[in-house]
Amino acid sequence: MKVFLLHTFVIIAFLLQACAVNLNNNEHITEVYFQEILNSNDKANMGLFFSLMPKGGDIHHHYSGALYAETYLDWAAKKGQCISTDSYQLIACNEDDDQVITIDSLKRNTRLYRTILEAWSDINFSDHYHHETEPDLQFFNTFSYFGEISGSFYRNGLENIKKRAVDENVQYVETMINAPPTNTTFRQSQIDSIKNYQNKNDTINLVKTFELMEQAIISNPTYDSSITAYIDSLHKYHEGIDDLDFKLRYQTYAVRTLNPGVVFGQLYSGFDATSRDTSNLIVGVNIVAPENGLVSLQDYRLHMQMFRFLKTKFPTVKTAMHAGELHVGMVKPEDLTFHIHDAVFIAKANRIGHGVDIPYENQPIKILEKMKVDSIAIEINLTSNEFILGVYGNDHPIKIYYDFGVPVIIATDDAGVSRNSLTTEYVKLASRYQFKYTQIKGIVFNSIQFSFLNPEEKSQVTSRLIQKFEKFEDEITQIIAD
Repeated sequence: MKVFLLHTFVIIAFLLQACAVNLNNNEHITEVYFQEILNSNDKANMGLFFSLMPKGGDIHHHYSGALYAETYLDWAAKKGQCISTDSYQLIACNEDDDQVITIDSLKRNTRLYRTILEAWSDINFSDHYHHETEPDLQFFNTFSYFGEISGSFYRNGLENIKKRAVDENVQYVETMINAPPTNTTFRQSQIDSIKNYQNKNDTINLVKTFELMEQAIISNPTYDSSITAYIDSLHKYHEGIDDLDFKLRYQTYAVRTLNPGVVFGQLYSGFDATSRDTSNLIVGVNIVAPENGLVSLQDYRLHMQMFRFLKTKFPTVKTAMHAGELHVGMVKPEDLTFHIHDAVFIAKANRIGHGVDIPYENQPIKILEKMKVDSIAIEINLTSNEFILGVYGNDHPIKIYYDFGVPVIIATDDAGVSRNSLTTEYVKLASRYQFKYTQIKGIVFNSIQFSFLNPEEKSQVTSRLIQKFEKFEDEITQIIAD
């Protein structure tokens, strides 16, 4: 700890002078010390500083992408699954197939084990020469390896997420999980109709068709029991997770690369489950998967109309939407011009995830003004934006949002895939963009203020966060004074 704090006599003298001016102003003393670290670009001490600092909430967080590949391999071993040395996929064990090995055997083969980790996550991607897929494909392909097992040990996974959060002084996590199934299949004529009405901008008939699809979902005899079972199972998995210093909440999501009927069903069941869950464990709905996928691009505006329709049906349900996770050259120029706009103005999103293409949208100032006035927070994911989009440093629009007055939140996105943490995200925030301590502290509080916790819980977590900051700043001041 003393190595962390006392790196030069000059700094000590400066800080002690600050203490003498106002012995009770621990926040000011902490800010002065942090500024010295920042000015020297001492990233190691930044890492230690942010490890100790309370960080509020991680609210752009994917459950399956948050767990490490090593955890999934342990789960596979528990289930008696093996792995293909050819495809790196989990498969049933077959003693007669020499390309199938147990997880225990895999762990004894260091070279193959590292190769599996490199396929199942972003580890070592830029550290050495190898045959590289495109970074965005590398990232999203990882889910095809562990996706099958990601829902097998939910309780264990939630405990894993909690422990890691508490260990790095995170008080709240809002994670994304699969929506409940609807067991409803729509006629191809209905799918064709909603596409046709969207292309013609015929919102009247589009809404009428959505209403017919809604009736098909809710009239399915298994639908109500499916929603009830989903909520009940989530409560069972969650039991005992919350305590005085930590809370965990859930968003459901639809997968934007799927057939429009499937997307509508996932969104509908997600909105419905969130609305029914009066305990406020399920707090919102999202839409995920690569935004530059062919289906994602083709159906983007149709998806926004689905959100708009469902917001009228379930007006209390909050939405945090992936929008603008794109960059120049990744798609055609015109595909950069409307995604955030439509998420804000058509889908009525309460928060925007990523928002990287804001400089290239058709009406960026209008969008930013709307987000500022309506307190639509932007969820910034520096590591994944750097890896997937190649956007970092001064290419990233975080300062545009912050300087315009849009509430900024820092999050991990997929910490298991990206091998990052909320601590490392704050190191990047400070070292790259020179945010002052009080500004960073404000961003931390944003993660609770703009979370989807209910007002009472939000007040409780905020009060606890204030106490934790007071303790943190007092510790910094006391050690400096020693």
